[in-house]
Amino acid sequence: MRVRRFGASIIGLVCASIFWLLANVIVSQLGEWLSISMNKYVEQIGSLWLMFLLMGLTIFIISRSARHEQLKIWNQMSDTIKRIAAGDFSAKIQSDSKDMKNSRHPVTKLVNQINHLAVELNEMEKIKQEFISNVSHEFQTPLTSLKGFAHLLKNPDISEENRIYYLSIIEAETMRLSKMSENLLKLTALEQQVEPIEKARFSLDKQLRRIILLCEPHWTEKNIEIDLDTSPVNIDGDEGLLNQVWTNIIHNAIKFTKEGGVIAVQVKQAPAHVIVEIKDDGIGMTEDQVQRVFERFYKADKSRNAGGSGLGLSIVQKIIELHEGQVEVESDYGKGTLFRVKLPKVD
Repeated sequence: MRVRRFGASIIGLVCASIFWLLANVIVSQLGEWLSISMNKYVEQIGSLWLMFLLMGLTIFIISRSARHEQLKIWNQMSDTIKRIAAGDFSAKIQSDSKDMKNSRHPVTKLVNQINHLAVELNEMEKIKQEFISNVSHEFQTPLTSLKGFAHLLKNPDISEENRIYYLSIIEAETMRLSKMSENLLKLTALEQQVEPIEKARFSLDKQLRRIILLCEPHWTEKNIEIDLDTSPVNIDGDEGLLNQVWTNIIHNAIKFTKEGGVIAVQVKQAPAHVIVEIKDDGIGMTEDQVQRVFERFYKADKSRNAGGSGLGLSIVQKIIELHEGQVEVESDYGKGTLFRVKLPKVD
């Protein structure tokens, strides 16, 4: 700060000296041109007044120019904010002003914040549009099936066998719609924290054993072997929400594991975390699929043969975040997938 003040003083002194010399030259030349003989005192007084006049005129011109530039920036900011408020998130403030080139200038900081806000709002708009598109698509597919099979049921000549088959499809698609709506409401409630999570201490190993037993009809149907490796361990959490986490991940593992495959569930203890790893030897995922696996409505299985709404893992991630934990995915395409969940350890 002192160095800056000293530098400013030097610059001011140099400028004043230049204006003083310039005023002296003008007064001297003016006296010669008008053939007026002036004594030294009058000449210096005239030079002093002329110096002040030149300095004032220079300051006025510079300040007028700076004020015009600042007014231009403020007008740009005002127009950009109006465009953003109207929904045009591609709006951006651009200026070649010297002030804008100074990253520490308050105006530069404000402009950068407005531009950053526009970028973030633009990203949010894209996410919203993608979400609406995904919701429309996911709901449209079962609704189309319902409409089609309901129309077929109107035919009085259909066989009893076909009638039962059509009704079973209608029932399945109705359940799919119901589950999708339930998951959407669940995810929204979790994100807005409508109902705060209720943490209590419970046995994690017992919870995992219970869920594996509840899933038994699914994994025995595909002749899948499930290996559970855990010792008694307690955690603090919302037992109901975490129950949904393990159920979703294990169901996914069963869904994508081939006939006669193996799913390994292992609980480890680190200094600050309890780690649950659920590994399958199923179809696996590509690197791009791993990056997007927690996105809403994203399905690694593009054929949709595996079913599901694409919301389960988004819910899993949100529940783990609410427990101040982490969920990670590792996958090798064609060889299997590993889900790793880290939860805070009980003190």
